[in-house]
Amino acid sequence: MERRNRERAADLRARSEEESLAAREQKADAEAARAEAEKARIEADRIEQEARRRAEEADRAREEAEAHRREAATLDPDGERTDQADHTDRAERDEWSQGSHEGAGRREREAPGQDDSRLDDSLRDQRSVAPGSSTDADERPRT
Repeated sequence: MERRNRERAADLRARSEEESLAAREQKADAEAARAEAEKARIEADRIEQEARRRAEEADRAREEAEAHRREAATLDPDGERTDQADHTDRAERDEWSQGSHEGAGRREREAPGQDDSRLDDSLRDQRSVAPGSSTDADERPRT
């Protein structure tokens, strides 16, 4: 009986030590998880701070651009209309230029069933005809 008690006590001690080690490991894991969470909070704070800084910079840039626009309007009140017309003209030239580099304007490129060679011929014809004349081959004078 005494021998059985000793064996049982030895088993309980071994089990207790294993449970103690497991508890310490769980505690270490919990502390590591807390440390990771703290790192994540710090990184989130850093990202939030950076976002605020960038938003402030964007606000300053918008305010500066608005101040420049107001100053320009004060110096040349008619300039705003001219600037808008220049912008529209530039946009139209850019669109035409972009299309001509590729052999056709945007509408012509997107037209179904037309191949590039016909588009190139059509553009060349349009550019070589005098204003008020037709580019249609049937309407051109024969030479």
